[in-house]
Amino acid sequence: MTTRADGDRLRERLGVLDEIQHVAAGRLVPDVAARIKSTAERARGRLGVGPDHTVVALAGSTGSGKSSMFNALAGADIAGVGVRRPTTSATQAAVFSAGGTLRADAAGLLDWLGVVRNTVIDEPTLDGLVLLDLPDHDSTEAAHRQEVDRLVRIVDVFVWVVDPQKYADAALHDGYLRRFAGHAGVTIVVLNHLDTLTPEGRAAALDDLRRLLTADGLAVARGGGRVLGASARTGDGVDVLRRELAARVKERRAAVARLDADLDWIADDLARAVGDRPPHNVSTAASRQLGAALAGAAGVDAVADAVAAAHRHRGRQVAGWPPTRWLARLRPDPLRRLGLDRRGERGRDDGSREGGVPPRTSLPPPSAVAAAAVSTAIRRLVDDASAGLPDIWRRRVSNVANSRRDDLDDELDRAVGAAKLPTGRPAWWSVLGAGQRLLVATMLVGLVWLLVIGVIGWLRLPDVPTPNLGEIPLPTLAAIGGALAGLLLAAVARWATGVGARRRAANARRTLTEVATDVGRRLIVEPVDAELHTLGQLRNLARRLAA
Repeated sequence: MTTRADGDRLRERLGVLDEIQHVAAGRLVPDVAARIKSTAERARGRLGVGPDHTVVALAGSTGSGKSSMFNALAGADIAGVGVRRPTTSATQAAVFSAGGTLRADAAGLLDWLGVVRNTVIDEPTLDGLVLLDLPDHDSTEAAHRQEVDRLVRIVDVFVWVVDPQKYADAALHDGYLRRFAGHAGVTIVVLNHLDTLTPEGRAAALDDLRRLLTADGLAVARGGGRVLGASARTGDGVDVLRRELAARVKERRAAVARLDADLDWIADDLARAVGDRPPHNVSTAASRQLGAALAGAAGVDAVADAVAAAHRHRGRQVAGWPPTRWLARLRPDPLRRLGLDRRGERGRDDGSREGGVPPRTSLPPPSAVAAAAVSTAIRRLVDDASAGLPDIWRRRVSNVANSRRDDLDDELDRAVGAAKLPTGRPAWWSVLGAGQRLLVATMLVGLVWLLVIGVIGWLRLPDVPTPNLGEIPLPTLAAIGGALAGLLLAAVARWATGVGARRRAANARRTLTEVATDVGRRLIVEPVDAELHTLGQLRNLARRLAA
């Protein structure tokens, strides 16, 4: 008898199956995904119609005596019986009912089964049994084989009727018995035509049939399979089969057992699909290697060199010797040339232009060597993250890792363009610039003074008193001293600016490498980690489904 616990467990497993469908969307091989979907739909459909009925299908090959067995169980000549060719062209049903009336739930069940031909049998001992006579599974008519394949997917109990001549038929064992080995608990195999064998031959045939079923996996499957001998013509063994069916009808759990077997089948497929190795996130080492490769593709070294060059260039403009500063102004600013000079732009703190759109740079596209290094880093990351996983998941991880490959260059360029580079002006530049202006003024005063003295001498006017500092005239000291001091101060500023340029280049390289690593994390690492997390979810769900 189906208990509430049986029903609750089945509903719980179906809920897990729904979760699996949601989580596994697009991640399983098509036949497994299709079976998961069809099983969920079929289970809910079966539980929604005729839950108190047990659907038993009599199936077999041409000449096995299946229709004769159907008539023997029904106690009436319902199915036509042929000798040389199949006569069952469409499935017909015998509905057993106490009182001989077709109840509404039985009619709904027949509609769901898609069976039109039916006969109601007044048989209280089998009340609730819906017995189906299927077409021959080896029929030459494709429609007959399709009907058998359709119904064996949805009936509650299989009764395979075989005969001594064809019980080892590969079409039966390969196409059905081995395929549904996990459904042994709802499978009965009946060796018909025992009246054509001697007692010794009967025992040998039954033993050989059991051996074949063991090879198919039925004997070792959960619940085991029943093997019976019978003769529809003489009635030998028919009562045994009738009692077996009556017991299953009385239990009213065949439908649950069948659906449980379907879910066990899916659980086994899922266990193979998700593999034995628990997934783990992308390793820190693989993430760093990817970041280094992306930094190379983003032109981090070129930008860092430009930061250093721009620092030196701007230092000469502010703290260099004023008479030669104009030479620096003739050269383009290295950062401005790369589109990385943010001076004068209204932007946000992250360096993006007003409106939230990250700025673009004028950096050249990655070289072939840099692009190859990125591909190698992605491949190593995939190999590291998917080691030990089933092939389908290795391919899935690879597809996810490369799904944004075409966006990498653009995202890297925007990330570099939005990065906050160390381009501020040091305060000491202004101090040195003021000192340079003072020294230039001193030099100019000395030069003008010397020029005035020269003009007065040329005009042979009376000499203007010229103060001396020691033996050196003050105008000469002012002109030469101002020039020499300015040049010395410019040399000191150049050296100090060079030190700062190297420091800023290192800072820029570190910042941009972090930016490139963040792009890799966002476009590659995080999607791969999410996919591996999904695999972990499926592993847990598969274990719950199998429990």
